[in-house]
Amino acid sequence: MLNVIIDLHNHAELSNPRAVSLGLADYIRGARAHGVAVAITEHNRVYDRGGTHQGVLVLPGMEVLNDYGDYLIFGAPEDAVERRDVFEFIDYVHAGGGIVVVAHPYHGSGVCRTAPDLADRIVAAADAVETLNANAAEESRRLAEDLAARLGKPATGGSDAHRPGEEFRTGTRFPDDIRDVAGLVKAVKAGRCRPIQIR
Repeated sequence: MLNVIIDLHNHAELSNPRAVSLGLADYIRGARAHGVAVAITEHNRVYDRGGTHQGVLVLPGMEVLNDYGDYLIFGAPEDAVERRDVFEFIDYVHAGGGIVVVAHPYHGSGVCRTAPDLADRIVAAADAVETLNANAAEESRRLAEDLAARLGKPATGGSDAHRPGEEFRTGTRFPDDIRDVAGLVKAVKAGRCRPIQIR
């Protein structure tokens, strides 16, 4: 799909059911309504139900909850979560051909809140920064934008949805033909992406 919009940060039925009440059917329905694609990034688990569903591209990913912040990964095996040293973790993802996106760096358990002294080094080692997380306050978003710009990293956006009504608020626009995770990885590495508001 050329000029595709993907909501790059969402949670579904493989995450903690007490914290998440959305499933694949909800994302397919919403993606069709908005004409976008969706990535499902479960907490510490790769979402294994990716593919094309009813014409909707669903990309599998994972949000790794690390002692040094939260990270979205695509194109790497699930056992990446076992690497607790953050630099070893990033190297392991890269060795597997994947990418690391620093999730909401100034919000929640973001790297700039959990590991401020190491944040610049960590972001420099990663591939992109999520600057437009729908759950983050405007100040947190602005600081994330500044961080990405200062360290020369591509910026992404995602809704970080956990409950109905939270999905498809923000996303990432790609000018490329994204058909699978490999295409997503290639585009992010090339910096061919930008965060946008969906609604």
